[in-house]
Amino acid sequence: MLNKLSIKQKIIYWNIFIIILFTLTLIYLGNASINRLMDEKRTQLRNLSNALGAVVVQYIKLEKEGKLSHEEAVTRVKTTVNAARYDGDNYFFIGDYDMRQIVNPKRPKDDGVIQSSAQYKKFVEISLKNTGPEFLSYFTTKPGSTENFPKLTYLIPIPEWKWYIGTGIYIDDVDRAKNNNIIQLVTITTFITILLMFGGTKIANYISKPLSNLTNLLKESSDKMEEESTQLTKMSEDVGKSSNEQASSIQGTAAAISEVTSMIARTSTLTFNSEKLSQTINNRTEMGNTAVKDMVSAMEAIQEAGQKLSEIEAIIIQIENKAMIINDIVTKTELLSLNASIESARAGEHGKGFAVVAEEVGNLAKTSGKSSNEIRDLLNKSREKVKSILELTISRVTEGQSKTIEVSNIFDQIIIDVKEINTQMSQITEATKEQEIGVKQISEAMTKIDLSAINNLKSAESSIRSSSKVLEISHALKTISSKTEEIVLGQK
Repeated sequence: MLNKLSIKQKIIYWNIFIIILFTLTLIYLGNASINRLMDEKRTQLRNLSNALGAVVVQYIKLEKEGKLSHEEAVTRVKTTVNAARYDGDNYFFIGDYDMRQIVNPKRPKDDGVIQSSAQYKKFVEISLKNTGPEFLSYFTTKPGSTENFPKLTYLIPIPEWKWYIGTGIYIDDVDRAKNNNIIQLVTITTFITILLMFGGTKIANYISKPLSNLTNLLKESSDKMEEESTQLTKMSEDVGKSSNEQASSIQGTAAAISEVTSMIARTSTLTFNSEKLSQTINNRTEMGNTAVKDMVSAMEAIQEAGQKLSEIEAIIIQIENKAMIINDIVTKTELLSLNASIESARAGEHGKGFAVVAEEVGNLAKTSGKSSNEIRDLLNKSREKVKSILELTISRVTEGQSKTIEVSNIFDQIIIDVKEINTQMSQITEATKEQEIGVKQISEAMTKIDLSAINNLKSAESSIRSSSKVLEISHALKTISSKTEEIVLGQK
């Protein structure tokens, strides 16, 4: 039965089984959760009522101990009950055995008023039995509504004050929660059903379509293999013919490669000689570069000598300044000689000897002044000459130094280029040697190819036998593809 189903149908039936199983599980869990919800509500009512009952009992104890009067204890209980709330706006109430309402936060106007509703009679009956707390179900109106609703109340008798304390919940709130759970379960079941059916269909398509395509490809491959095996037989016969032609061509190629090998050996020798010549040029260029650097050092020494000339110019300027001081002394000496002549003229006969001395001093001062002026003129000419020589020397030295540095830079670049040429020549030499080795290997390979051509002829004969085996394999593939199609699409 299952063999007649395709993979897609098997997956879809399996998903339907999973959906049914999941739905039954959700129904069981939903019923359990609804029952658990009702039990939780009952437990909540019991715990909250017991807690408030314990508070009332505590106030009764304080009254018995005389710490509070009956009125004070009742007032505090009423205040506590009026303020107590849970789950939003749910409340507690108190009544007495005379069916009188003591506290009801929702109907404070009826406090102290006797109630005639049927549930109050049941409250009193339960309290008078004095058998302890008890649950009670009945119908009553909701605050703000005139319609009756089912309600569950938990009642605790307080025999000391002939009271009962109670609180309750409307069953329709629980029913509403049940309905919400049912809606959620139906929604989840529907969503999972759609997801499983859609996903199962998609997965089935993802599996069955590629497998279906695979079976088609297997059929096509087996048909093509059958055609190719026929062509392979023919090609094997052609390979046998071409192998003979290939052998003769390989022999001619081997002779040509031998000639190329001899030419590469000659090129290798010439390359080695070029490398040695490049090394010699490199050495001589480095020697020229050393000479140029020595020239640069000499030009720097000449520049230092020019700086010494500038120092001589400074010394000449100092001498000129000293000559100007001598000139000032000569001027003052002439002035003193003139004053001495005047004083000797005033002295008369007694000053004649002094006048002669004054005249000689004046003549000496004039001679010294003349010599001082000549020295200053010579110093000016010497300073200008030294300055012009210094400027010319600095100009020529700077120009020579610039040219020398330029030549040195050119030599540096030539050395770099020569080294690069030397490196390239070394690489060419190595490459030529490798080419020579490679050509020899090619020659050996051609010999092996010649042997392979002979072997190919033998292999062609083997290929003819193999092609017949391939034809048998193609028939086997066709059988396999048929069986795969039955697995994927089912038996037809």
